[in-house]
Amino acid sequence: MDTLHQAGDLSGETLGLRFVRDPRQTLTIDEVRTLPDEHFAPVRQRDVNQRLQGGDYWLKTSVHNPSRASITWVLRHPMPITDYVEYWIFTNGALVAHARGGDRTLVPERQIPYRIASVRHTSEAGQRSEVVIRLRNAQASPMHLTFALSDEAAFLRKMANDQLSMGVFYGIPLALVVYALCGWLINRNRGSLVYAAYVLAVMGSWLGINGQLAEYVFVGRPDIANFMLVIFFLLATIANCLFVREFLQTKRFMPRFDTYFCGVIALAVVGIVLRTLGLQVVVVQVTIALVLTHGIAPVLAIVALRGRAVFARWYLVAQLVYSAALIVGIAGVRYAELSYDNYFFYCQLAFIAELVLLGVAQQDRVRILQREKSAFEQKYNTALQLNNAELARQLEQRTCQLREAQQRTAFMASVKTTTGRIANGEFGVRLAPGESPELSELAHNVNVMAESLSRLEGARKRWIADISHELRMPLFSLLCETEALLDGVRTINKRAIASIHEEVMRLSRLVSDLHEVALSYLRPLPCTFTSWQLADLLTKKKHEYLRHAQEKGLRFTLDMPPGFLLVEWDKGRVEQLLDNLVQNSLSYTDAPGELALSIQAGPERVSITLQDTLPGIEPADAKHLFEPLYRADIARSRRAGGSGLGLSICQAIVHAHHGSISAEPSPMGGLAIHIDLPRSIDKI
Repeated sequence: MDTLHQAGDLSGETLGLRFVRDPRQTLTIDEVRTLPDEHFAPVRQRDVNQRLQGGDYWLKTSVHNPSRASITWVLRHPMPITDYVEYWIFTNGALVAHARGGDRTLVPERQIPYRIASVRHTSEAGQRSEVVIRLRNAQASPMHLTFALSDEAAFLRKMANDQLSMGVFYGIPLALVVYALCGWLINRNRGSLVYAAYVLAVMGSWLGINGQLAEYVFVGRPDIANFMLVIFFLLATIANCLFVREFLQTKRFMPRFDTYFCGVIALAVVGIVLRTLGLQVVVVQVTIALVLTHGIAPVLAIVALRGRAVFARWYLVAQLVYSAALIVGIAGVRYAELSYDNYFFYCQLAFIAELVLLGVAQQDRVRILQREKSAFEQKYNTALQLNNAELARQLEQRTCQLREAQQRTAFMASVKTTTGRIANGEFGVRLAPGESPELSELAHNVNVMAESLSRLEGARKRWIADISHELRMPLFSLLCETEALLDGVRTINKRAIASIHEEVMRLSRLVSDLHEVALSYLRPLPCTFTSWQLADLLTKKKHEYLRHAQEKGLRFTLDMPPGFLLVEWDKGRVEQLLDNLVQNSLSYTDAPGELALSIQAGPERVSITLQDTLPGIEPADAKHLFEPLYRADIARSRRAGGSGLGLSICQAIVHAHHGSISAEPSPMGGLAIHIDLPRSIDKI
């Protein structure tokens, strides 16, 4: 009592409590009082929490008032989570006070109508009182052998402060609930409803832990109050997981964590069902595990967010505060290193801090989202402006394209009219240039086509005239010869018949050449390709060409590579090609002159070049040499004695062998013919 006067409140080993365990719940108060002291063990700090145990715990101590004045004191069990707490006070061996408390005792039936089990007694001067306490739980549950002794004045002050603290502890969460509901009404954000549900579930949990469910809510049903304590913890777990899923968007960004939180919710629902069916110990253990895991898992989830963790910075602080309070609380309860009064006070402060931080986290997230929304809107507006500018540019481009399309349509109509007139034989009509380079090029091509058709028409007429002329001369000679024979001017003899035969052969060669040239325009000349040595043919022809050249007073040279020269050509056509070329040069080269035939062979192609001396040829005439009946020198046409179709036949032979032929003035002063042929048709 001297110590009580000085401190006003005593707890722990200072009370001198000793305890004995009754696992079968068979001891009575009288038997406990008569038990020898060696059956009792002193209550030390490590013995305060007896973990999960069954049976009764009996405790006893004595209170001595050595002063000359009476002292009224209150002995209380600060931990309200105990089913039955029963006090006996004996003075001089007689029972002077008997009080009951605990979670299963109605508040009006307690000696002191307070949320925790308490007993009040007045010790007279010099009086010694024996105090016996029994703790009992209906099922196996942690038994907390912790008590506190206060004088009445200190106890009343504590009750007043307790009520004031409870007002703060529950007033702030209620304000947060109102704040969340207002936020939901304004923004229609589902997270605000989940947050409000979590705050209410936490409040229900603390009402149960503090014993205020039985004191204020379920006044006549302490069994329901005990039942709802675990239910509120499980509901808080469910609400917290829902809040995590909504706040961190785990379904979208962290599917695995979302599956975990869904599993925790399902397990909490199963716990509620099992608690409804009457199970307690297992459900309590599961609840402790869930409370612990759903306090740690969000921290891991936030770390996993990485780049998006900025959304959850305040939420991370809230979870760290929650987890720290949870770990310290579980450790304190398990190892009894904390005073229960202080533990619950600071623990509730930590949970209130968590709830406030969660509200701040929501506001911070909304602010960040609004900032990102503003940035996105600015970026969207910028992109929209750029897009509008691009659309305007595209519109202008489409307008220009439409204008060009209209111009092209008008131009194509003009093309249609012009080409129609050209098709009708009006080769002198011309198309005006278009506004674009493509249309101008098309107009140029149409005009070139009209000019080509006009030239072709002239060539056709000239071709007919030339053919008529070429056919007329031998026919006229035949007519003269036959009329002379009929009139008797000439006698029929061998010489007359030879003259007529010569004109007929000349006419036959002309018709044959015309036939071949005409066929070459319709299809390639028929050729039979075989493998043979070009050198053998050139050697054979060299003597023939040399003899004809000498007869004309000309020189002939042949330059060809040594060795064999294997080709796959039509031998007869190639021989015809060489004969026509050499005959043409012999016909048009003045004596004394020279003909030079050179052969160059590569691995895949052969080049043939024939050059002669004067007279020369103009470059403008060179490109027309391969046209049928064309002669660069009309005055010399009859001197040549040919049909004028030799080079045209040469061109047809070269094209049938997939080669090329060209003519140009020769450095020797005359004409140079260049021929390029593949050695084999298969290698084309």
